Amino acid sequence: MKTILVTGTTSGIGTVTALELARAGHHVVMANRNRERSEMVRDKIIEATANTNVNIIDLDLASRKSIEDCAKTFLEVYPSLDILINNAGLMSNEQVITADGFELQFAVNALSPFQLTLELLPALEAAAPSQVIFVTSLMHRFGKLDFDSFKGWNKYSSSGSYSQSKLVMTMLACELAKQLRSRDISVNSLHPGAVNTGILHNYSALSQFFLKLFFTSPEKGAKTSLLLAGMNPEAMPTGEYFDGGKKGKTHRLTTDNSAREKLWNACCEYLGKTAYLG
Repeated sequence: MKTILVTGTTSGIGTVTALELARAGHHVVMANRNRERSEMVRDKIIEATANTNVNIIDLDLASRKSIEDCAKTFLEVYPSLDILINNAGLMSNEQVITADGFELQFAVNALSPFQLTLELLPALEAAAPSQVIFVTSLMHRFGKLDFDSFKGWNKYSSSGSYSQSKLVMTMLACELAKQLRSRDISVNSLHPGAVNTGILHNYSALSQFFLKLFFTSPEKGAKTSLLLAGMNPEAMPTGEYFDGGKKGKTHRLTTDNSAREKLWNACCEYLGKTAYLG
């Protein structure tokens, strides 16, 4: 039985991922912002799987303090963490600046999963060989890196900000893989497919109607996360990007060491973390 923390499990891919991991007999810790919805999902999972090892930790990815508290709570309760699945994400039609001073999509989709991973490194090291999974998006391939926009865009574009946030996530995942290789912690990212989840609510009713014709189900979207989670840790790849269960094509910046290092250093500075983990 593995201990697995999954963020964003109150709907869509996250719910399915938590359900299937619990069904496989693992100890699942769900980290979410909405406690009431978390409890509802937990109770349904326990009822469906008869696995009572399903727990909840509060987590608001728009708040650095909440991330610190979440990690602290986890480390106080659990001695080790076999798998961290950074699944939670969002799209925002309007530009929002968090209380910490960051543009919301950059914060929630990229900087915060990175921070959570760093905060949980002691537990991941204790379970080594362990792994971290970042649920990114094919949209990262259309992202453009604008460091000045991390704290707010001069001209906001929801899709542009979303693509950039997923590009940042994918680049950080690659750099994490490089820096954590010596610690026997595998780090990979994945595109779950065009999944019919709550993110569609950001589109007009007409757009939602047509988009749903091309979207797949959360059950299919969770397959790659579950595939990676079920792999033999000894044979686990690292620093890879998966699409449809296979290695996929990524943005050119994900293999640009200089660009990755510049981004890494900036994000570490934002978080007040050391830039070298090796």
